[in-house]
Amino acid sequence: MRSYPPTPNSLPDPVRDRVRGYKSDGRNLRTESCSDVFLYTHPLKSDLILKTRDVRLRLQEPDLLAETVALTWLQDKLPVPEYRCFHVEGDMQYLLMTQLEGVTGIHPDVTGDPAHLVAEFARGLREIHAQDIGSCPMDWRMSRFFQWAEDLIDGGVFDDRIPAGGTRDGLREELDAIKAALPEEEDLVFTHGDYCLPNVLFKDGELTGFIDLGFAGVGDRYLDFVSATWTIQRNLGEEWISPFFHAYGLEHPDREKMGTWQSVFEFIFR
Repeated sequence: MRSYPPTPNSLPDPVRDRVRGYKSDGRNLRTESCSDVFLYTHPLKSDLILKTRDVRLRLQEPDLLAETVALTWLQDKLPVPEYRCFHVEGDMQYLLMTQLEGVTGIHPDVTGDPAHLVAEFARGLREIHAQDIGSCPMDWRMSRFFQWAEDLIDGGVFDDRIPAGGTRDGLREELDAIKAALPEEEDLVFTHGDYCLPNVLFKDGELTGFIDLGFAGVGDRYLDFVSATWTIQRNLGEEWISPFFHAYGLEHPDREKMGTWQSVFEFIFR
């Protein structure tokens, strides 16, 4: 993990003011994203999480402004961290929020009972998808999603995939073929955007919170199905995918549609 001096004196003034009196042991809690994550504790106040991100790294990952917007909109709607401060200084973004209690969905305390875990995981996704999208400011509809992917191509993010003598047109053709395979009509709901077991929290055996919401917004529910099935297969085993869909209330998911969205994810994040 990358090192970073998380002492208050090393932080920009707006962030430092918010963590005055708090302490951090300096451990970087970052998992697979490019954001660094630090815990700040206080003897009398709620613990805080500080995420920092260099916006020059992995442009296909959401910046912390997107997560700030999501957290702000989701207050009093879903159990998510409370936003405390967002600041930009140079190429660095800083997001300070409260820490939710609990352990993630890959903790041994919850993976020991996979049947209960997938049932709670499905219940959490139903709760997310039940949100009213009328006023949601975050947009991940198909048109927005593919425009973003095209912008990444134009920005050179995937140039390392271009064979010798090739151009970005080959990447555009690959993306167009994936888009053409998707049905034109979208099943729009509020989506988490990265609904994986490390991004949900459990307390006393129940799913109690959602984190890492930088990709949250209005989109096709199959966006979340792709992430959910991937994380179940990786952490629990493929045999738990069908029980997950049964608990969600969908006995026969559209496997072809899910496979196409999987191709989109692989194109962008591989």
